[in-house]
This record gives sequence, C-alpha cells and structure tokens, in this order.
Amino acid sequence: MDIELNRQGEDLRIVVDGNIDSEGGRKLGEALQEAMGMEGLKRVVFDLSTVRTITSSGIGKIMNFFKFIDGRKGSLSVEGISEPLYKQFLEIHLDRIFPVRR
Repeated sequence: MDIELNRQGEDLRIVVDGNIDSEGGRKLGEALQEAMGMEGLKRVVFDLSTVRTITSSGIGKIMNFFKFIDGRKGSLSVEGISEPLYKQFLEIHLDRIFPVRR
C-alpha cells in the first residue's frame, strides 16, 4: 500500500493506494502522524478510490485523525470510496460524522 500526502495551502489530500489491512494500517498511522505535524490545515480529503478493504484499526485511525482536525476547526471528508466500503461506512454511521462520497 502507498500513501501520498498532497498539500495545497490549507488543503490536504490523502491518497491511499491499496487495501488498509494490518500492514496498511501501520503505514496509514505513520502518514497521519506526519499530517498532524502540518500547520494550518483546514480541509482534509481522504481519497480511497483504490481501497477495497479496511480493517477496524484503519477506521479507528481515520476517526482519530478526524478528532484531531475537528479540534482545530477543520473538516474531513472521504471521497472515491468503493460500493462495499461505502456500505460499510454507512452501516457504522460514519456518514453522520463526516461526508462520505462515492
């Protein structure tokens, strides 16, 4: 799995390429730690276009990052999500916490 952090001003796009399994979750955690060190972020978008599976640990890492960015009065959204992941996110009501778009 690869992760790109693409920053433009106050916006950060986190592009995840591959599944977020136990190894991918570790890499995601490292990337999110790096993102937390960036000053002045206001909008963060997770691009999960190529992610087909995600563990509960991976979801937990996204939630922890949401709490971080929300605490700084920023916003987080998830885009490009596959139909199975979209259903999973809806089942656990993540769409009520932040926008989730296919």
